[in-house]
Amino acid sequence: MKKKRKRTHRVEVAMNDKEYEQFLTYVHGCGLSQQAYLLLLIKNRIPQPLPSDDFQEVIKQLRKIGNNLNQLTVIAHKTGSIDIMKYKEDMKTLNNSIVEIREQVYLPKEVS
Repeated sequence: MKKKRKRTHRVEVAMNDKEYEQFLTYVHGCGLSQQAYLLLLIKNRIPQPLPSDDFQEVIKQLRKIGNNLNQLTVIAHKTGSIDIMKYKEDMKTLNNSIVEIREQVYLPKEVS
């Protein structure tokens, strides 16, 4: 049976309205509780924001491409040949997806 942690110490932090709103923005952006967020900071870990829906969609597409490439590999091993056109098409899609990920991760976002 898993042993529960006993947290017997409480800490109170005073913040003004602006600081508190900023804190809540960070906490909600990470999808964590306030306690979990602060405990990560104490452990010298910076909580990361939740990935955007666009990012999730890109990951979904990459999984599909990977599955297609895996199926091509299985067919190639069974038959001793490969569908070059399908392979090139999947590789092009994969490379385009990698470029899209790089753009989303590395390029600064425009502030509206």
